[in-house]
Amino acid sequence: MYGGYSNNLQQQQESGIYVGGKELLFLGILIVIGLTLYISLINLTSAPLVLLTIPLVLYDRAFMYPMFMTISLSQGAFTDTATSGVGTADASYAESLTIATIAPILAWDLLSQKSKMVPFRFSIIYLFFLGFVFLGIFVYYQHPQNFAGLPIGTGKNAPAFHSIVKMIKLVFYLFFLRVLINYPKEMLYKIPEYTRRCMPFIIIPLGLNLLLNGRAQSGAGYSDTLQLGDVHHGTFTSTLCALSVYLFITLFSRKPNIGFFTRFFAFGTIVLVGIMIMMMGSRNGLLSFMILCAVGVYIHLVRRKIDFQFVIVSVCFIGAIVALLLSLNSPTLQRAIYMTDTEGGGDRTYYWSAGAQALSTSPIFGMGGDETASIAAVARYAPAMVEDRIMHNTYLEAAVEYGLIAALLYIAFVLFVIKWAYRLYKLALDRQDMVLAAPGLSYLIMMIAAMFVSNLWDTSIWYTVSIIFALAIRFVYPQWADKRRINTKLSFEQMASQVRVGRL
Repeated sequence: MYGGYSNNLQQQQESGIYVGGKELLFLGILIVIGLTLYISLINLTSAPLVLLTIPLVLYDRAFMYPMFMTISLSQGAFTDTATSGVGTADASYAESLTIATIAPILAWDLLSQKSKMVPFRFSIIYLFFLGFVFLGIFVYYQHPQNFAGLPIGTGKNAPAFHSIVKMIKLVFYLFFLRVLINYPKEMLYKIPEYTRRCMPFIIIPLGLNLLLNGRAQSGAGYSDTLQLGDVHHGTFTSTLCALSVYLFITLFSRKPNIGFFTRFFAFGTIVLVGIMIMMMGSRNGLLSFMILCAVGVYIHLVRRKIDFQFVIVSVCFIGAIVALLLSLNSPTLQRAIYMTDTEGGGDRTYYWSAGAQALSTSPIFGMGGDETASIAAVARYAPAMVEDRIMHNTYLEAAVEYGLIAALLYIAFVLFVIKWAYRLYKLALDRQDMVLAAPGLSYLIMMIAAMFVSNLWDTSIWYTVSIIFALAIRFVYPQWADKRRINTKLSFEQMASQVRVGRL
């Protein structure tokens, strides 16, 4: 069966959770998830996927995160998805309906359990972002050029509505985090574990739909790329690679109850991810896949014997050469070579230059908190032949739309998340179980990719942040919160005397 783990953290090395009928039931659930996703994709509607999420969450809360991520990953392929029409999807019927239906279940969980408060150092971040979103919409309307160039039929009030949606989602993310930290540790551990087990059954339907029903697209320097509906290939491929970390954890896991078939299944899914990347023409996806492979192999070489490291590195080196030779004529490599040699890197350089110029004129509060402000900056400062698009850099977009202070806060926020993700990674190394580190590794890949796509409000990132914070608060935060600190108010003489007597 597809490698089951114990839902009891203390017993996870001893036996699997599911045996006999329960194991078959869980496998059946995974198959149903995969079939439902494929049916949703070929019918271009998210309704079956959203409807399946409700009974799954009622059955086991650990299914929340993998289902949220599945909907976020595939939402651009559905025709019933509402987007801003100008950039990344910031309003989705699928996501909104899922949040609306799952929120009452989470509220019941919170009310029926002893409630723990989110530590202030975590919750204050969400409050700061709420403030910046609220301020950003007022700044937006102080720059008439932001909405002067909006397409005909686009409402002038749409950016205000987008900001309201962002604030509602920020409140939900904080609420989601509070609910998570009130679950037992065993439940929290099951969330990344279920995600690991779900990944092949999510990625395979996406890959089959892309290869069988993908929309063919050609352009300068490339031809016959495949697109999954209207998904933004940079965001889609980076999130796809981030979630594929779980496949590497399955492939290299030391768990005795994960057999050859499960590892082979995970390896085949990784190969499928590589094929999807090579067919979609996404340079950011290619970079994300390379980072994925490097991270996925490296984390499993740490603290392993030298002979194991030598064998794995040798196999990976040979595999990389074979993969490169087989991919020389792929749309992604051809597009990457063309954009580098002929186009000087493509239009991203113009987007970034336009963003820098816009920032120099409004450095404190930016141009306003909506993607149309970034597009207006490109329209104003980029050459005429450049298509008006968003910044294609999350950090620069935060600066252009909300100002330098907000951008610095966002960078500090990213580093803060990575710090706690690293602490989870150290714990995972000590336990020889990388499942706890998986959300943090996914986040790392997404935030590296964020330098080339605009993912400031991408829901998959914020869901992952909530999972990282919840795991950190329950598993590693207490030892850091109680850690003794040096009293910086002591004088130098007092400190020196305490050192002499061994007190410091």
